[in-house]
Amino acid sequence: MARSNLSQTLALPLPVDTHVHLSLGGDPQANARLQLAAGVAVVRDAGSRDGLLDGVVLPPALTVVKTGPAIFKKGFYGSFLGDNRALSLAEKIAQTPSSFVKLILTGMVSFDVYGEVGPQQWSFAELCEIVGLAEACGKKVMVHVNSDKACREAVTAGAHSLEHGYFISSETLLMMAEKGVYWTPTVAAMANQTRDPDKRFSAVQLQIIERNYKRHLEMIRFAHEHGVKLTIGTDSGSYNVPHGSSFLREMELFVEAGIPVAEVWRIATANGYELLGLPGELRLNLDPGLPLNTLLEQAKLVFCKQLSI
Repeated sequence: MARSNLSQTLALPLPVDTHVHLSLGGDPQANARLQLAAGVAVVRDAGSRDGLLDGVVLPPALTVVKTGPAIFKKGFYGSFLGDNRALSLAEKIAQTPSSFVKLILTGMVSFDVYGEVGPQQWSFAELCEIVGLAEACGKKVMVHVNSDKACREAVTAGAHSLEHGYFISSETLLMMAEKGVYWTPTVAAMANQTRDPDKRFSAVQLQIIERNYKRHLEMIRFAHEHGVKLTIGTDSGSYNVPHGSSFLREMELFVEAGIPVAEVWRIATANGYELLGLPGELRLNLDPGLPLNTLLEQAKLVFCKQLSI
């Protein structure tokens, strides 16, 4: 069911981006500063190759939850942000630096054939094993996944959150609502490609890209209407997904999907803190009748004032 209308004034934590890559798209320290400049208070870094961020000193004002190197299967998609060390699966999971394990389950979405994604890396039995190993270490599994089959297997295996989730079905989303599985759709990472600033794509590819993200918006709306726990994650650092500014872009796309501004702000703040298990001590009072860019500016001002930065 759709949520009821919210009160005129909300008090919420400051914004949190639940899916970024600080090690991609430039210098990690500069990327972190771009997040702060956009009014984002917390980010979850969703994978860096072989622990690239381990020795990087990031701005203390930005809370960074690190998943460390992503878990992927050798020979499949993911080496550029994955764990390439000669360790066992159990060792890789145990050594992740936070309570989250980033698992890569499928490849990328094709821009040449609508509905096609890269191959699935892990079987359902392996998925269950990975979730079990993570649980034994007190960790939760966030899954990079596309295709409805792979999404459904991840949910059934006990994933804590699905990342991306292109071509997910309404039936799988209902399963997620029932089980309390979070979804971070990262729709800006697809929608931004329609702008094609470097002229990378053919006219046919651009049509497929637009079809991909428009369907994704439909599923985001369905997810919200049926109680799936959504979060704002941008996939910042990926091609044509800049750090900082993509946060507003992702929120605007949620509004385009039909979600009221006040609800988008709840998703961008309270839902993110809930997913990450953070208290959200810094709080923002806002009027949900204001436009998103004004609200984000208010968040930035409150953030800087409360942290004296």
